Amino acid sequence: MKIYILTDLEGASCVVREEQTVFGSKEYEEACLLLTRDVNAAIEGAIDGGAEEIVVNDLHGARRGFNLALGELHEGAKYIIGGPRHRRITVLDESFDLAFMMGYHAMAGTQGAILDHTMSSRAVVNVYINDLRVGEIGIDASILGCFNVPVALITGCRKAVEEARSLLGNIEGVSVKEGFGRNFALCLPPARSRILIREAAKRAVERAKMGDFKPFKVNSPITVKVEYSHPNYADALSNVPSVERADARTIIIRSSDLLDAMRRLAWY
Repeated sequence: MKIYILTDLEGASCVVREEQTVFGSKEYEEACLLLTRDVNAAIEGAIDGGAEEIVVNDLHGARRGFNLALGELHEGAKYIIGGPRHRRITVLDESFDLAFMMGYHAMAGTQGAILDHTMSSRAVVNVYINDLRVGEIGIDASILGCFNVPVALITGCRKAVEEARSLLGNIEGVSVKEGFGRNFALCLPPARSRILIREAAKRAVERAKMGDFKPFKVNSPITVKVEYSHPNYADALSNVPSVERADARTIIIRSSDLLDAMRRLAWY
């Protein structure tokens, strides 16, 4: 059993403020440690369930590959570190059996979600794939689906877990916090979160062996529509081949291949 773990930072245990997600502060360093220990719990659970190979890809922000506490990395996995990268979700291929989404967040505009956004908290308002409104959960699940890799586990705030299940079905989910606002939550103690994550990861691997999870597939032809917060962001993509301008703040990409569409947006 081979597992691909995708990580973000906003959905980690006890992370609720922007300051915790931006490089250069003590809060950020602590958040990276919290995320790393959540990921370690998932690795331990996956190994408990019989996983034989695990690859971890840190996808948070401009410091992709450097948001995990390197001295704390679990010895049972391999890690994608450094850049620049030829693509965002690298090393992914059809040899992987399932994927975990660790520390993920809900899409932009989700009430009661912690640090909700889609790809950029400042730039992107809405994203649609074939008229289905999606956030990073849906975007990344669709990319995984191109390689026939199903998502089996997600961790994050309650709204992120609900979003994932509404899109992907009855996957394993661990809600490590419940939002009262964008930066205000009722949080589990990290030690408790890790117990739940380890147990869920083990169940995910065991269920995957029984075929409980299906890849998220998007039918061709593909239409990706992105609504930005300001025309400047749409202007910047105007010269990208095959990008249509729907209005001042909205662009549309049409393709027969989802990966091609995501590549033009630098999301794959």
